[in-house]
Amino acid sequence: MPPPARFLLFDSVGDAWPGVRLPQVAFAGRSNVGKSSLLNALAGQSRLARVSNTPGRTRGIVLFEVEGRYAFADLPGYGFAKVSRDEREAWKVLVEGYFDRCRLLRRVYLLVDLRRGPEGEERQLAEYLSMRSVPYRWVGTKGDKLSAREMAAATARFEGEPWRNAGGPLLPTSVKTKAGIARLWGDIRFAFSP
Repeated sequence: MPPPARFLLFDSVGDAWPGVRLPQVAFAGRSNVGKSSLLNALAGQSRLARVSNTPGRTRGIVLFEVEGRYAFADLPGYGFAKVSRDEREAWKVLVEGYFDRCRLLRRVYLLVDLRRGPEGEERQLAEYLSMRSVPYRWVGTKGDKLSAREMAAATARFEGEPWRNAGGPLLPTSVKTKAGIARLWGDIRFAFSP
């Protein structure tokens, strides 16, 4: 049974999240990778995180309380969001401030569309987290859109990348079929363990 989860706060400038005293994991990825859908699948709710057909609807850090003991942070997406350069730069400052200052952050889940694989922005973010010793893990999304053969090829291609080592093995998921959701939950619980 999925854990109870509820909306906690929205922070567009970086002044609210420091008041949250719960251990946290964050979800980061391109604005069309399916972050909100994955959060909803993890919570077993269809409307916890706002899902939109327009990329880039998450315009700040959104925190959700889970089981009353820890929090999920939904970070602004990058890539396909139709926003101004100034707004994109403000998101960058907001997210980097969160990564640098949040002492309760246990892990960042870097989401990548399995059909495409990691591209420049995903790689840059992984390098940024590695340089700051922020633990992270790669999560593949939209696994239901690949055949078994395509999934094996995507995973093999991903495993061959030298920069992925710090993120551990790829966790492929599908919101539609729920494949990989239980395994991802296991990883999240491990990140929160003392």
